[in-house]
Amino acid sequence: MEIVFIRHGQTNVNKSGKIQGSNIDAELNEVGRKLAEDSAKKFDESQFDVVYASPMKRAFETARIFTKGKKDIILDKRLLEFDYGEWDGALLTDMAQKYPDAIDPWGKANGNYVKYAPNGESMSELEARCASFLDEMIKKYPDKKILVVAHGTLIRMMAAHLIANGNIDAFQTMENCGLAEFSIRQGINRLIYYNRVLA
Repeated sequence: MEIVFIRHGQTNVNKSGKIQGSNIDAELNEVGRKLAEDSAKKFDESQFDVVYASPMKRAFETARIFTKGKKDIILDKRLLEFDYGEWDGALLTDMAQKYPDAIDPWGKANGNYVKYAPNGESMSELEARCASFLDEMIKKYPDKKILVVAHGTLIRMMAAHLIANGNIDAFQTMENCGLAEFSIRQGINRLIYYNRVLA
């Protein structure tokens, strides 16, 4: 199985530096829409047998742009962005000042954040969600090529689950409209590329 992930285009929440988890259903802004459209011109949707997307507006719109209306898009709630609980919508810089132990050296929230956002999702819960989705894809489409349009933290965990035993710290957040490809054959997972930008 070959599986390609695309991170959604920019939103105003991204632009503002606020945390944008599953509780914030922002739409693409003009910059995000143009980036997706420019990237889609260099993207061949015909190579994919099936397309999945997060049900969130920013991901679904990105999926529609990249597939140019030529593919059915299956929405799956397991592809929702990470639920940051009380941190959703907060400025990441504010959280870094208040809770430095919850921010990694690259400026992203780490697993400690749940100490301060008790209603948020844990990293292990996110990995279980990703594993459930990936296991189903491998069973249903062992010899197919799959496109998945989703979110930054979720794609990091997908990569971590496939390549780094669930250690999300091993992967950076991809750029908006960045692509990552993995090949899964006979129980072996291989990273083909990560954070490729087409525009």
